[in-house]
Order: sequence, then C-alpha cells, then structure tokens
Amino acid sequence: MTRDARHENSSSPTPAGDLEKRIAEISATDEQIRAAIPKPDVVNAARRAGLRLPQVLQTYAEGYADRPALGWRARTLTTDPATGRTTSRLLPQFETITYRDLWANVSAAAAAWRHDPEYPLAPGDFVATVGFASPDYLTIDLVCGYLGLVAVPLQHNAPVSRLRPIIEEVEPRVLAVSAAYLDLAVESALGSQSVRRIVVFDYLPEVDDQRESLDRAKAQLEAAGLSAIVETLQDVVAGGRSLPPEPIYTDGDEQRLAMIMYTSGSTGLPKGAMYTENMVSRVWTADVMPTTEAPVVNVNFMPLNHLGGRIPLATSFQAGGTSFFVPESDLSTLFEDWNLVRPTEMGLVPRVVEMLFQRYQSGVDRRLADGVEPPVADAEAKSELREQVLGGRVLTSFVGTAPLAAEMK
Repeated sequence: MTRDARHENSSSPTPAGDLEKRIAEISATDEQIRAAIPKPDVVNAARRAGLRLPQVLQTYAEGYADRPALGWRARTLTTDPATGRTTSRLLPQFETITYRDLWANVSAAAAAWRHDPEYPLAPGDFVATVGFASPDYLTIDLVCGYLGLVAVPLQHNAPVSRLRPIIEEVEPRVLAVSAAYLDLAVESALGSQSVRRIVVFDYLPEVDDQRESLDRAKAQLEAAGLSAIVETLQDVVAGGRSLPPEPIYTDGDEQRLAMIMYTSGSTGLPKGAMYTENMVSRVWTADVMPTTEAPVVNVNFMPLNHLGGRIPLATSFQAGGTSFFVPESDLSTLFEDWNLVRPTEMGLVPRVVEMLFQRYQSGVDRRLADGVEPPVADAEAKSELREQVLGGRVLTSFVGTAPLAAEMK
C-alpha cells in the first residue's frame, strides 16, 4: 500500500500545515464538511489496547451516532406499459443511513440469527458472502464481527466452478448473496450439506426480475432436497427488532479466526488467507492516512473480498465520515458518482488512476485541437478534473494494490 496526501493544485506532497489550512478553508464554507470533522476522542477510544473487534465497531457507531455512515444511489421504479414488468432506474442522488441506524440494523440481524428457533448461529460459524460492495453487504460483514462469526467474502463474478469448491471447503452455515447474483450462488450451493440459511440483500421486491429470482431459488433448493431457509436481509432485520438485544461477542481470544479471503484463482486454485480477529481489528484502526484530522467523504468502488475495498471504509469509520457505494460493479457510473459525492478522500487503484489520467489527456487534446497553448491546455484540463469532475474538495488520497506509473502519479 502506498499513500499520498496532495494539495488539490499540486503534484508534490502537501506539508501538514498546508493541509490543515485547506481543511479550514473548505470547512468555513461547506456545511457537510464542517459536520464531518473527525473526533480525536473517538479515534483514540477505538485504538485503545485490548479492545475486541465488535467493541471497536461499537465505539465508532456510538461516537458518530448521528452522522451519515453509508450512502447508496437512489432508485425509482418504472413499469413498462407494454409488458407490465417493473424495473428500477438510478436517480442522480444518494440516500444515506446514520451510524446509529446502521448499528441498530446490525444488532437486530445479530439477534435474529443468534436466536433463530431452527438454525441459531453460534460463534465460530462461517458466513460466506457473494455480491458487490454495498451498505447491505457491509451490514452482514458487521454482523459477523458482532457475533464472533467467520466472514468469508467471495468473488462476486467468479463462476460456479470456482465458488462451489470454496463453499464445500469452508462449509458455511449462512450464504449471503445480493439479488443480482442469486442464481449463481444457489447453483454453487446446491451440493452443500452445511448451508442452512440463504440471506438475500440489495433486494427490491417490487422489481419483477428480483422477485422471480427469489422464487426460483426457493424452488431449486426444494427440488434438490435442501432445507435451507431463504430470506431477505430486510426480513432478518425486521424480525430481530422484536427480540432482546444480543450482547456483542467478547469471549474467546482475539486470535480466533474471523475472516478468510480467497484469491481469484488466476494462477491456480483459489487460496484462502486466514485473518484473526486481531488482524481484522487492525484494519479498522490502521493509521493509513497522513492525518486523522481530515474529514472523509469517499466513493467506494472496490469489492469487499479484497482489502483494497475495506481500507476506505475503515478510514471513513475512524473519521466519522461517509462512504458512498457505486451502484454498478463495472464502474460505468464512477465519474457520475464522484461528481455527485464530491469526495474529500480518494482511495484508488492504478486502473482507476488510469481512467482519470485518460480523462485529463482527453481534456488536453480537446483544447490543443481548439488552438489553446499547451501550458494553458494542461492547466485547464487539470482544473476541470479537479474542480468539476471530482468536485473540488479532494484533500487526501492513497493508491494501493500495485505500483503506480510515474506519469499517472
């Protein structure tokens, strides 16, 4: 992981004093940023020695209770007058959930799973997740930490031939899957003797394709003779709200197995990397950014079966910031999402930096074709990228997963 803090108008690292000045400038005129200034007491409390994973997460949830924690693109439902079928369409705005309400959903889901009369979950049980990053996905991941379960985030676009052996290997009790990948997940789990619950998230019952997919999944499992419960995350949370709160899991040892991340299998069979609870806790408390004083508003476009997708979430939670999730895994909406969110933090990978670099080059070429002098074309293209595309509020950034070419840096 490399990291880089930059003044928006500079190609060299920004001294701490300049960054503090820039934060003050933006905060003076921007209410959203002013309300997102990190609380040092919360950051320090979460980093106390000996704190267990759910205690770290609860510290953020309580310390930043009223702030927006996560955001997702709003959608509207549309019905085709010819076919009568209902689909969803993205709107140019985001909806958010506060830290308090997010933790309430986590607590409710934990109570529902722990006290289920048929298949109650116990610490150490495995939960495999198939889907792209979203607030619902993260909710399930947080429930795993809350209950002392073992999270197994799987590649959302892997074929059945890759997913089935992993499911057979880890023997999850729960298979959590986003509605978009339900057919894939069910086919991958048909031979499983361990899965007792399939939880569908990012689900809109009004959308015909999603509702039919859920019905199809139930029929497939029944035909295969599997007794797994199929339910939506909304139903899990709703059911848990009427139950007594389940205490967070602090028994056992912080060296317990808490997560397994599998490789893509591009160089052979997927291999699972095991993470202890202590290792996962360090992700949530790691001092990745050059300052803990910068407000964090970011756009999360990386999958959560990779640490690269979790680092921006961790920096946001520490700062009491807001992570906005892109709605499409192919990044087709990324530039629009950046423009809507106007991020202060840019968690990047080389592929996305290259997209920005190409946007900059196109801006330069367009101006040169119009007869603008090269130095002016360069400055205007950079300004357009900084102020219009990204919204003019970027304070900090980091690049991970691979080295960055010098010209893109």
